[in-house]
Amino acid sequence: MDQQVFFETLSIFIRDRETVYENIKDEKNLKSYAIVATVSTIVFGALYGAVMGVYAGGVQILFDAMKIPMLLLIALFVSLPTYYVLNGILGGELSLRQMAVLFMVSVTVMAIMMIAFLPVTLFFTLTTPERTFATYAFTVLLNVLFFALAGLTAVSYLLNGFSRIHGENKRWVPAMMIGSLVLAFVGTQLAWVLRPYFHVSWVFLAPPSGNFYIALFELIVRLLGG
Repeated sequence: MDQQVFFETLSIFIRDRETVYENIKDEKNLKSYAIVATVSTIVFGALYGAVMGVYAGGVQILFDAMKIPMLLLIALFVSLPTYYVLNGILGGELSLRQMAVLFMVSVTVMAIMMIAFLPVTLFFTLTTPERTFATYAFTVLLNVLFFALAGLTAVSYLLNGFSRIHGENKRWVPAMMIGSLVLAFVGTQLAWVLRPYFHVSWVFLAPPSGNFYIALFELIVRLLGG
């Protein structure tokens, strides 16, 4: 695949989602969509991860550049079987190949949204040079917010795809709702497993402990408590 075709396909993902849905429904261009989506997710995820790592600096820039693509792709492929099985049982019409490509394109849209937030993340990191608990907590919460917004964009893209491809058949709706909850829990817990992101550490992964929601709650309580 040459460079021009790659960027044209990426542009279609963003600007012409109806064409994407129609092609997935007709099983056209699935291979090229999968390639572009995978490469784009890795590259954009790595770029955003590198910017996250700037807060801590040093080796953390490289580690975070590796972790964010891992987070996106692992969450996708862990959640995909749940969507596929539920979709099939409840009367959906997508094949595994169609669903995988739709998922991959949706995650690419999430990665693109993260790139849109990248300048804001970098701006706050560079303009708050002191590394106090308050700035650390702000940085964590800012990134959680951006990931949440990007994730909601991806789910919206996925929802519209399901609706467009299935047409009048609405039996896929419960599968979409349950699968989205699974994806949210898998993604947030995986994000916790892949920490640290904002501490300089030669250990790639912190020892397993707790979960994302408890840690986020404790962070907010500590921040509000001064």
